[in-house]
Amino acid sequence: MASADEKLGHLAMLPSGRGMPGSHWLISLSPENYAITHGMHFSLLGLRTRHRKKAERVAVGDRVLYYVLYERIFPATATVTSAYFEDRHPTWINQERRDDPFPYRVHTQPNLVLEPGEGLDAEAIAPRLLYLKRWAPEQWFLALQGEVHLLSAQDFLLVERELQRIAETRQSRRERVPHAGLRREIA
Repeated sequence: MASADEKLGHLAMLPSGRGMPGSHWLISLSPENYAITHGMHFSLLGLRTRHRKKAERVAVGDRVLYYVLYERIFPATATVTSAYFEDRHPTWINQERRDDPFPYRVHTQPNLVLEPGEGLDAEAIAPRLLYLKRWAPEQWFLALQGEVHLLSAQDFLLVERELQRIAETRQSRRERVPHAGLRREIA
């Protein structure tokens, strides 16, 4: 019989919460840019020109939590696997400045990616996040309007545990055997 880690192999790759080094970044993306990032299998993260100083602080081993604007969901986490570098090849859509191709980039590896339509409802977890405490509860989403935010390890792990719970629930639904009472009687 397969262990829980074998059944949920992608979850076994998650770093443990103990002694978690590095920073925890929340990256806010438009739905279009999230789709682009998802289409690249979360292998690359790009930051706008105005975030050069933050890009310089991103290090190998740092964790990334994605937040999708307008949909107000947390759909995925990743781990940074490279130092930042500059690349001006257009990859993401910048509605504000078309001449800003998110040039400061790092390679990433996905840790936990929910299925489309499965994202964690950010409004449901917002009251529990320390990062949002200084905002009026009904305006929590304003705190996430910028695209790069530094989170506490506590906030990051809280959201990641909820994402894990959603993924495990999906996995157990897929493995569920039809109930014996639903079998047809053959006469």
